[in-house]
Parts: sequence; structure tokens; C-alpha cells
Amino acid sequence: MPSQAALVRDRVSERIRNAAIALFRARGYHGTSVRALAHAVRIEAASLYYHFPSKQNILFGIFERTMDDLLEGLRGAVEGRSSPEERLREAVRFHVRFHTERQDEAFVSHSELRSLTGPNLRRIIGKRDRYEAMFHGLLAAGVRAGVFEVADIKLVTIAVLILCSGVADWFSEGSRLDADAVADGYADMILRLVRRTAGSGSAVGVLSARRAMLGRARREPGIPSRRPPVSRSRRAQPGARP
Repeated sequence: MPSQAALVRDRVSERIRNAAIALFRARGYHGTSVRALAHAVRIEAASLYYHFPSKQNILFGIFERTMDDLLEGLRGAVEGRSSPEERLREAVRFHVRFHTERQDEAFVSHSELRSLTGPNLRRIIGKRDRYEAMFHGLLAAGVRAGVFEVADIKLVTIAVLILCSGVADWFSEGSRLDADAVADGYADMILRLVRRTAGSGSAVGVLSARRAMLGRARREPGIPSRRPPVSRSRRAQPGARP
């Protein structure tokens, strides 16, 4: 079992991470000093380095935990689901629920990607690409099975992720719909858009949705992108896809 000292250190480290998420969202990574972080946790600035070697290490840890939880959660969501439709439904539901439950982390993982240093950036982009590839694989499997009609799987994958990540920008507890209802609604919508039906070009709807969402997506948090979207609090951020 961990020693009492180790348990105390872990608790303080978690408090530092949580404070960093809140401050990075409110002020930005570069606008948050180590002193401000330490003050938020009520420790001396020098003591913060006992838990993390640098502010960059804190940021990277936030990204890595977010992406690891996304990857693990998505694998768990589709495990045991037999049909392509069931697997895509559960994948969409998981992605939407993640973005309603962990909005601050989603925001930071978008808006501060450019603040990661080279090796850290490459590692997170690799994880992000694996996550995107899992959605790509779900759509491709449905096309092969003849149940989805998608002309450009990569483009539709991006559209689906942008559309679903956008819930983090507007959802709040006490809204007209709860998180489960929102997740179900998005899953129904995505399946209607990609499902193969006689004489219909179902993927056209997703592509149109993607074009319509691009401008808004530049302001929305979601999974990390190579060029993060504009934050509502810091308009200098560049925009891009998840």
C-alpha cells in the first residue's frame, strides 16, 4: 500500500491539476503563472515543483489524462456491441457524454494544444489521431456491411466529431434536456445522417452539417486538434478541426 506521505502528495497533485484546468481555461496557459497556481492551491510556489517539474508538465498531464480517458472510454463503449449501428450509437453517446461531464478539460485540450512543446505535442497528436481513427473505423465497418452510406469517410468522421464536441460549449446542468437525452438525440441524428436508405444520399446531410458547423466549431472545445479553435475568452486562438 502507498505510504501516508505518498497519499498526501497524490491529493495535492490532483488539487494542482484541477486548479490548472480552471486557470488555463479562464486565463490561458501563458496567462497563468506558477505563483497563481500555487496560490490557488494554497501552497508556496517552490512547493509546486515538488509535485511537477514544470508548468509544461502540468499541461501535458491534463492533455494525456483527457486523451487516455477518451481512448479507454470509447473502447469500452463499443465493446460487446455487435452491429455497426449499435457500435456507432454507443461511440457517439460516449463522446457527447464526455463533453457534457468534463467541459473544462475539453476546452483546455482544444485551446491550449499549441502551448505544448514538441515531443509533448507529437505524443498528444498521436493519441488524438488514434481516437479519430476509431470513429473512422466504425463508419468504414458500417459502409462495408452495407448499412451506412458515406461518400468520404474521413470527412464525415471529422464532421461527426465536430458536431458532437460542440455540446461542451452550451450544455449545462438544469438545461431543458439532461446529458443522457442530449447524447441519445445526437446518436439518433448521426445515425439518420449516415444510415443507408433506398434512393437517398444520406452522407450529404453530414457533409452539409459539417460545413455549417465549421465557423461555430472554431469557438468550441472538444478533442485536441492540430490548430485549436478560438476561445470565447481569448479571441487570439487560431481555429481548426478536432
